[in-house]
Amino acid sequence: MSSSDLFHARYGPWALIAGGSEGIGKSFAMQLAARGLDLLLLARRGGPLEETAQEIRERFGVQVVTQTLDLTASGLDSAVDVLTDNREIGLLVCNAGATHGAAMLLDRPVDAALALVRLNCVAPLVLSHAVGAQMRTRGRGGVILVSSMAGLAGGAFIAAYAASKAFEIVLAESLWYEFGTAGVDVLGLIAGATATPAMLRSGMKFGTSDDDAARAAGGPATSTVPMDPDQVVREALEHLGRGPIHVAGDTNRQAASGLRSAPREQVAAAMSAAVAEMYGIALPARLP
Repeated sequence: MSSSDLFHARYGPWALIAGGSEGIGKSFAMQLAARGLDLLLLARRGGPLEETAQEIRERFGVQVVTQTLDLTASGLDSAVDVLTDNREIGLLVCNAGATHGAAMLLDRPVDAALALVRLNCVAPLVLSHAVGAQMRTRGRGGVILVSSMAGLAGGAFIAAYAASKAFEIVLAESLWYEFGTAGVDVLGLIAGATATPAMLRSGMKFGTSDDDAARAAGGPATSTVPMDPDQVVREALEHLGRGPIHVAGDTNRQAASGLRSAPREQVAAAMSAAVAEMYGIALPARLP
């Protein structure tokens, strides 16, 4: 049996990708279609979603079903039940992101922060619960939760985003053990700066990245060149079933080591400075 056949047997026949229209989500869709999986793609914007779906149908000949869906809206669990009815979902990828930008928590309406919580905490929890139940019954399957280097350290201007991404990391570690008791693989994928449309829309200036915070906190000096989404996805699929967490990219793995080992007050200050530089924002000093 070929490697693609083995992958299909363990994680097929359907993959559900939340945030599957562009960037990392589109790369997941392409690479999973190349392995023969049929796709159920969810995204908030219908135009880019259908363009991606049509491209995949033409290139790979697999089934692609799309659904325009706001993952922050109420009733997500009911919507997921309808979408997955009569479809055997063998792989779930929670990749939905947000053009979060950067601002102090108190300088935006609280609903902006709550939207990130619903997107990065509530949605992965609901999707994992709904699809994971089916996988547990079958005794096979996989879940990939896409988090961020921002989830490794708090910083000014990204408080709700960083906190919600930390939630995904801990959720992945927890489900890695829980789902693993039923033969289901779970991976928390930690991505750093990646050349995606959402990252560009957020206003981030490439040439700096999360590893600046690690360097300032005493970690190793590293390159700040953003990763290609295809490489991030290749690493994720290679490491699925090999542990609860994978940091994509050598540069990011070095940065993550620096963030974990430095004193937390030093890390938070350094991350705040790095975010300010990324978004061209003046960083006010903390009062003594």
